[in-house]
Amino acid sequence: MCSLALSAAAFLALDYARTTRLYLAANSGPKSVNCRVPDPIRHHAFRPNCASTDRWGGDAYQFYTNNLGFRDDHIRTVPLNDSKPRILMLGDSFTEGKVPWNESYVGQIAAHFPKYDFLNGGIASYSPSNYFNVARMVLNAGYDIDEVIVFIDISDVSDEAAFYRDVDSSGTVTGPISQHPADTTYSKLRQFTARHFLLTNAIIQFFEKTLVDHGFFHLNDSRYGDEFDMELSAWTYRKVNEKLACPAGYAPLGAEGGIAKEKAKMTRLWQELQARNIPISVVVYPWPAQILHDSVDSRQVLIWREWCEGKCKRFVSLFPQFLALKQKCPAGEPGCWYLKYFIFGDNHYNAAGNALVAKALSETLEEDPPVKRPQQVQ
Repeated sequence: MCSLALSAAAFLALDYARTTRLYLAANSGPKSVNCRVPDPIRHHAFRPNCASTDRWGGDAYQFYTNNLGFRDDHIRTVPLNDSKPRILMLGDSFTEGKVPWNESYVGQIAAHFPKYDFLNGGIASYSPSNYFNVARMVLNAGYDIDEVIVFIDISDVSDEAAFYRDVDSSGTVTGPISQHPADTTYSKLRQFTARHFLLTNAIIQFFEKTLVDHGFFHLNDSRYGDEFDMELSAWTYRKVNEKLACPAGYAPLGAEGGIAKEKAKMTRLWQELQARNIPISVVVYPWPAQILHDSVDSRQVLIWREWCEGKCKRFVSLFPQFLALKQKCPAGEPGCWYLKYFIFGDNHYNAAGNALVAKALSETLEEDPPVKRPQQVQ
């Protein structure tokens, strides 16, 4: 037993030394540019014409923005007008893409339809308050937009209820007064291990993947709680905590207050677009918790399908496609859907999950193509 303990201690010491050396080597080069900056209207945004290396889920990828401060496949200047129909995509981190550009669903859709110009206005932690702000910013700057597609996220309810606060009636928002993390002693330990013991973390993650693959749906390794039942995503199928601040809860507005606020902000966006004769479309998609606990008639789907009546050019629900993935898993591997379509330890889609979204959007764009609007006579 003593020799086993000594061996474990030696292994951890060597792992710590190796991890420290790797981090020192990675940080010894030129300091990476941070493309994410504070914003007086939207709380946060991207720096225009920026190039950097982003990291997510242990992977690194090249990250570029255009002159509008939108993620793009390269630094470019977006012209005010384009002969091709131009579609503005709005959303949060799912739309921004936590993968290389060519693996993100916006990147895949743009590659599939070179006859259209796609602008990716998605930024992590955005919600309807900022979908409205981004669209207004682009339109007020004189950019020609022919359709707006909004990817409504599950976490938008929490963002509107507990994160964003209206500064005034203009739409300007600021952040929360306080936040309350949802982490536990175990998740703090896992975060510490991931930062300081890379090999040990890889071994732990191997066992975690095996457990998830075999149906043990519990993965608590971040400040947001259990990946398969975190408060941010649970409002569609169970009662959530409305006493704590985000991300542990929905205070001060509560889940219903968050829903009402996001619908009001989306209505304000629709009115802004309607005044300019620009069609709006809405897309909804599930997190891992919805695939595990929810149904194709999720409350998220019902809310936005109803909101879209009389407003939307297209309403797309990806719940049927993603929930169907469970049925394709072998009996002995009920969690294979998570390993195949999500970044492990996260709620975001990997390249395969993004491809599923891109395919569904591509189909509706082919069935009902975007149309170039007549230029307004000044």
